[in-house]
Amino acid sequence: MRKIQYLDGLRGVAAFIVLLNHFVLAFYPALFSGTDSHLHLAAGEEFFLSGSVLNLFYNGNFAVAVFFILSGFVISHKFLLHKDHEILAESAVKKYVRLVIPVSVSVLLAFVLMRFSLFYNQQAAEISGSDWLGGFWTFTPNFADALSQTFIGTFFTNVVEYNVTLWTIAFEFLGSFLVLGFLALFGKMKNRYWVYAFAVIFFFQTYYLAFILGLLLSDLVAHGKMVISKFDQNKLIRTALLISGLFLGSYPSGRSTDGTMYGFLQNGLINDPVIFYHIMGAFCIIIVLLDSKRMQKFFSLKYFLFLGEISFAMYLLHFIILGSFSSFVFLKFIPYFSYTTAFLISLSLSIILVFFLSRLMHMHVDKRAVRFSKYLYESIFKKD
Repeated sequence: MRKIQYLDGLRGVAAFIVLLNHFVLAFYPALFSGTDSHLHLAAGEEFFLSGSVLNLFYNGNFAVAVFFILSGFVISHKFLLHKDHEILAESAVKKYVRLVIPVSVSVLLAFVLMRFSLFYNQQAAEISGSDWLGGFWTFTPNFADALSQTFIGTFFTNVVEYNVTLWTIAFEFLGSFLVLGFLALFGKMKNRYWVYAFAVIFFFQTYYLAFILGLLLSDLVAHGKMVISKFDQNKLIRTALLISGLFLGSYPSGRSTDGTMYGFLQNGLINDPVIFYHIMGAFCIIIVLLDSKRMQKFFSLKYFLFLGEISFAMYLLHFIILGSFSSFVFLKFIPYFSYTTAFLISLSLSIILVFFLSRLMHMHVDKRAVRFSKYLYESIFKKD
């Protein structure tokens, strides 16, 4: 199945937002927490930005919600077009192998860096004031534990000490099987939209809601429903959806919303507003994107497509680079430059390194994992 380019571009932008989110948490924690402690900007702009729409540019949880909706959409798209159950079997067989190979490379990299004491996050955290940054890689590395986390912890028990960004993989893995199972049971039902409604209610305040919404959008698009097109034809509805998506997507992840423009959303009806509002924000934006030629053209720019191509590798590698290379560079420059300058030098060099290593990993690990998972399916499981 040919990739939908603009969705790949959106995925790349979301992956880059996650990267920025982790650098903010590491070096400007007040931009996340909205507290007066550990301010690093002269006028204390962190407090204002943390409670404004501008935090969308580094709101990592919102980016994760985008990932999950896109996963639900992409996983189901081919089946909904062709209604062939072998497509579901192939996806199910390939999923674990396709993920575990690049995951194992990232965990092995973190293990090697720990063995040679090449993580400098704790020293950098003493200067930045980020308890979050200082809390990682504080244990003694053990190869057996690394293997266990690679093959079991990442996918089933959410034990991900070597690379904390892997916490999303368990949701991705189980969410994928939720979508595949849904399609296997109800994918050909005429009245399956009632089942969608039940699934939305059941998974209402969990990350799995995002997978169901992605599946629903994929179904609407695959079967030519005019619901989405009508949104784009009505400029008022389209604009309202886009503004709502940006507003909900920027709901603060790490601070109280009291006294901010988001305060009215704390109504007691939502147990976990961060998850719910970010999913709904991503949902609104993707609805507009699916039928907006202008937005599709924007996310199809070559820069975003490049980010989309390396997005998985970038997601797996950037946090390890942050704790090692980025922290080391920051420590080397902070005695000679201002805090902001040392950070910007570290960030700029780190982005270059992340892009370079992610490109290599995409070409030599990620692509091979896809090919190997396909070979495994065709040689063992595929029907003659």
